[in-house]
Amino acid sequence: MMQRKTQLSAAVGAALLALGTTAFAQTPPTVQVYGQVSRALMHADDGTQNKWFHVDNEASGTRLGVTGVGQAIPGLRAGFRIEFDFQSNESQRVTFTPQAGTTGPQSSFSAADEDHGGFAERHADAWVEGSWGRINIGQGDGASNGATESDLSGTGMANGIGVADLGGGINYRNLATGALGPNVNSTINQQDFESRYDRLMYVTPTFGGLRAQISWGQKPASGVTPTATVTGATPATPGGAVTTASAQSVSANTDVKEASLWYGAKMGGLGEVAAAAGYSTRGASGPGLTHDVYWGGSASWLHTSGFNVTGSYSARDQPTTTAGATVRKSKFTYLKIGYKAGPHAIAIDTAWGDDFGAAGDEAKMWGIGYVWNPLRFLELYAAYKVHSLDAGSGREVAGVKPNFEDVKITTIGTRVRF
Repeated sequence: MMQRKTQLSAAVGAALLALGTTAFAQTPPTVQVYGQVSRALMHADDGTQNKWFHVDNEASGTRLGVTGVGQAIPGLRAGFRIEFDFQSNESQRVTFTPQAGTTGPQSSFSAADEDHGGFAERHADAWVEGSWGRINIGQGDGASNGATESDLSGTGMANGIGVADLGGGINYRNLATGALGPNVNSTINQQDFESRYDRLMYVTPTFGGLRAQISWGQKPASGVTPTATVTGATPATPGGAVTTASAQSVSANTDVKEASLWYGAKMGGLGEVAAAAGYSTRGASGPGLTHDVYWGGSASWLHTSGFNVTGSYSARDQPTTTAGATVRKSKFTYLKIGYKAGPHAIAIDTAWGDDFGAAGDEAKMWGIGYVWNPLRFLELYAAYKVHSLDAGSGREVAGVKPNFEDVKITTIGTRVRF
């Protein structure tokens, strides 16, 4: 009997020692610094003015980041990601006309939008991962971010699905009067869900090339200032009559919920395919407003010959000022056909945007882009595109719709990564 107890004690001790070694004697996480510099010369022509701009390409801007990953316990990994933008003259925000409140060398930017080259948070994210999937918490991509941007063409820096990334801040000109109209970005864009924000996200394991993602988080309510709520009764004077204090309470954040499906696969002699579909809903940003809802997806096929086709579609129920009112639905459609040969990639693309800035608006884009990628860390590219806008009934004045000049954008640039 004593021998059995001795053997049991030894076994328990060995198990505890092994557990202690696993828990407390891990190697430090592997940490990696990465980043890129993304610069371009962009020429814009609105039919009245034309100008060259030094810009940072919004398709994939200048940034700096740090990642880390390590084994926490057998079967469980943990990691983090911290990343910042550092974009000077963002390509989707430059304009011809100085905006109110701007002075100096960056006066071609909107004071309300541009960070004038300062650091901007992109990711502050922690995660744990096992055979059951991955959980992310912190600032990072929502579950659907990127679902409208599947692209195997290799021309994303020149003519990516984000058609307003280059020149989106340039305004259309009224053909008759020369007056400024809406800018390109407000009439067409890929509507790629809610981007990055503080969220909790779950990612499933990948089964046969397919995975699912779901997230819940919060974003600041645009234009809404938080105020304290005063409730209950407060005596006007000690022992005197009771008066009721009142105040309006408005949340500083709105809830965001997203879900998506992703697929990627090698198909032997048929090449490679990538696809995604997503949905997001964002709570009303103030009293009397409706929710903001997006849905859409994209697919891209790259044949072994280098021929490739890419498509994207998205729709958005635009928030209205009165709950229950007729919702204006903006729709985006995109098509690209390209060819890759070694380090070279070229593609032509076209896109349509309906009902973005006003009811009945029809925006169109066509373009061509070329990318040379001679080294893993280096890309050089050139692109040309034309944006046009047919004004809808929402822009009529005295029964007359304005006619707008086309906006033409030419870009040459580079991205260097490390």
